Amino acid sequence: MRVAVIGSGISGIATAYFLRQKNIDVDLYESEGRIGGRIGSEQLLARRVDFGGKNIGRQYTLFREFVRACGNPELEYFGLNTSQIVNGRVVKINREGSKLFNLLRIFSLCGFEGVWRLDPQVRTILNDRSQGVIGSDYFIKISERYDHMTLANYLTRRCVNNLVRPITIRMNGAEPDECFPGNFGSNLALVLDSYDQLKHGMHGLLDSFRVMTAPGSLRVFESHRVTSVSAGSGSEQVMLGYVHRGVTGSAAYDRVVSAIPALRLAVLFDEQQPSVSALLRQIRYYPVAVAIVRYRRQVFKSDCRAMMFDNSVALSNAGAYGINDLDLVRYTFSGRVSRSTVSEFSAPEAVVGLGEEITAPFFNIRGNPREAFVYRYLPEGLCAYSSRHHLLLKNIDQELRKIPGFAATGDYRRGASIEACFRAAGECVEKLTGG
Repeated sequence: MRVAVIGSGISGIATAYFLRQKNIDVDLYESEGRIGGRIGSEQLLARRVDFGGKNIGRQYTLFREFVRACGNPELEYFGLNTSQIVNGRVVKINREGSKLFNLLRIFSLCGFEGVWRLDPQVRTILNDRSQGVIGSDYFIKISERYDHMTLANYLTRRCVNNLVRPITIRMNGAEPDECFPGNFGSNLALVLDSYDQLKHGMHGLLDSFRVMTAPGSLRVFESHRVTSVSAGSGSEQVMLGYVHRGVTGSAAYDRVVSAIPALRLAVLFDEQQPSVSALLRQIRYYPVAVAIVRYRRQVFKSDCRAMMFDNSVALSNAGAYGINDLDLVRYTFSGRVSRSTVSEFSAPEAVVGLGEEITAPFFNIRGNPREAFVYRYLPEGLCAYSSRHHLLLKNIDQELRKIPGFAATGDYRRGASIEACFRAAGECVEKLTGG
């Protein structure tokens, strides 16, 4: 059997990995000139830096197995160390500090009613980590009961402003009034974890993935934009159409897996399968802009490595790139104000300047020369899901069954975290291969 995987972001890489473990040969198609998608890297002066997917949770079981299979590169502790503005003052949340202090801090942010509402969800995830994903049994029940309202209505204003928004704006690019209770478990699971980072970056892991030893073979087709998926001449063959450097081509496969965002998959089915395309377009994505900037001198202090901002500004958060990279800032722009301020037409220099203007009152930015930066604007950067999302996925799967030999995975399945993408990919491969 030979299988084509469309997209080489973390979902595509996970799919190819699980297929190869089953001794299945994989052709990996990537529209860009390099693999990695939203976790890809750029050269910044003398080093490569990663735009996303840097933090590896202690509960990332599947992904850590993948890391070991890729040569087990060295990890370093990153933890959870951030701050935010609450009623005009800086409030720190530091996982490295006292547990009691952190609990009291969270209680003060949420209030009694917020803690009362979220406590059963937190306990469920801590008792069974598999529940902290989109479409888990527990959160389907939450969805069926409460998804007629958004998180902004489900929780108190104090809890929404102080705790929920900093989470949804960073993980989904969405405001609390654009998110739903039944999907919040995938976010809570990330907050309840502690994190490491790959010492030599995600790009080193991707390099190892390309040459890793596995039962199944791997061929990577970069700069190949897939344009169509259709039934082949064989009883179970799937035809893939693509464009490579302006030249069209096609190939036949036993199976094809999509690992691209739902909206990009919808484009492939607009003409031949409009019903599934319409369903896929109900899944919402929000843009995100990311800049990684090197300064001449240290910007952060070791006990305060990040800041999350409120809904009055376009910058959602600014943080140190790594625990020892206190002169390297990662600016992230997402949320409602960001959408009206930053676009694909914005000049990167101007966007970085805006981030510096917002951050300067809190960190060592003024008078600290900027040496270099890299920048990306991702129009489909972060997935925010839908009300009763599990029902939408069920309808999508029913339509996809009409395309023999085709399956789909991605961040819209189980959640946007690396581990959730690996879980969704593993489930997809099991279904595709019959276990």
